[in-house]
Amino acid sequence: MKRSFLQWHRRLAWLGGFVVLCWGLSGILHPVMSWFGPQAVTMLPPARVMPEIALPEMAKTLEANAVKEARVVKLVPTAEGFALQLTENDLVPRRYFSLRSRAEMPGYDESQARWLASYYTGRPVDSVASVTFQTAFSEDYPSVNRLLPVYRVGFAGDDELTAFVHTETAALASLNNRNKAAIQRVFLQLHTWAWLDVTGFGRVLLVMLFMVTLFLMACAGLALIVLLPQRRINDGRRRWHRWFGYALWLPLLAWSASGFYHLLQGEYIEPVSGMRLGESMALADIPALDGTAVPKRPISAASLVPVSDGTLRYRLALAPVAGLEQAVSRAARFDGQPSSSGVIYLGAAAAAQYSDRDQAVWLTRQFRPNATIESVERITRFGPDYDFRNKRLPVWKVNLADAAGTQLFVDPATGVLVDQSRTIDRAERWSFSILHKWNHLTGITGRAGRDALMVATLMLALFAAVLGGIMLIRRGRIH
Repeated sequence: MKRSFLQWHRRLAWLGGFVVLCWGLSGILHPVMSWFGPQAVTMLPPARVMPEIALPEMAKTLEANAVKEARVVKLVPTAEGFALQLTENDLVPRRYFSLRSRAEMPGYDESQARWLASYYTGRPVDSVASVTFQTAFSEDYPSVNRLLPVYRVGFAGDDELTAFVHTETAALASLNNRNKAAIQRVFLQLHTWAWLDVTGFGRVLLVMLFMVTLFLMACAGLALIVLLPQRRINDGRRRWHRWFGYALWLPLLAWSASGFYHLLQGEYIEPVSGMRLGESMALADIPALDGTAVPKRPISAASLVPVSDGTLRYRLALAPVAGLEQAVSRAARFDGQPSSSGVIYLGAAAAAQYSDRDQAVWLTRQFRPNATIESVERITRFGPDYDFRNKRLPVWKVNLADAAGTQLFVDPATGVLVDQSRTIDRAERWSFSILHKWNHLTGITGRAGRDALMVATLMLALFAAVLGGIMLIRRGRIH
């Protein structure tokens, strides 16, 4: 039996070693992009306290411009102060209206993108060299970023800094420069073998073969560690190779198995995740507000939303008691930060009390009319089920009692279905998060410590592959 495992380990060694070299080197590039890539000077969207005049002006501005319908109506901070922002669909820029003059601000979505890009990067607006409205994912803005449409804002300079900005959420969706883009291209081609996409199933079959080879080679190596007696090995290369085996068998098994699962599901299971706007709302009967109806608390966000009784209401987010500090740490970006201390819905004078939970349940009924709701939970931090790439907080997670184990994540402030998943999706996410990216370690080591440990492990794997190759060459010469 020991001889059989040894033979299989050697048979798989050349291809397995090649795979370790390709994926080890490209795997190291991923944290390198994070460590040395461009960083935003602040990690959260701009936050301001609204002036008292803003809310009463919402209805008057819409009426003055005869706006009949929209999908999202909200007040947003801009370079000129708060403005009324309208989202009509995913394929056209958003519209803006001044609260002072009640006039439309033509083409202002691009100006908003320039201002946001300057805000996140710390570079002056007049250094923007190009702006492109983007409604589809691309090589430099892949689907992992989730948000569309975005503006691709390029800055002048040798580093070719590029910010991808989502104006509806005022979010920085991605930040790139020339060096990071080059590393990203190498990672994409070497780690996923994307250059073989033209072969269709051929790329999938080849990458699956690589992962199965790596898994079987690690299994054979583990069997040898268990079955071979503990003894002193005089050959230094063989001794080091065996020591590396003790440290690497579990990571290699985890990476190959989770990578295989990730590829298989990504290619053959139809995804359901993705952002989706609610239906257009008619803006004929907007409740009027006077100064006495508005709470005397600082307000950080306001939107106009349809609610379960068929009317429109103002949804007001109260500013946090501690203030609207702007987080600059990467931890705040990945964990999220509370953006309000409470929510109030204002409508007709006789309107019943209404809450975000009520709105989340009603929105779920719009997206899934016949679904049975099992539970509803407010999400104020990013995590395994709802990660930072979605950008929006807070949202509500709604668990449905269906065969697929569906979870919906809805944003009461805008009526947007932000994300959704099934049991099968969460199982794959767990596998990839824990076994492939080691995200469970971030609570112990921090994100930088996790990355450093993975890089050290990958370097050990590269050394082990090189030593194994030298041993095979030497054995061939002897025989």
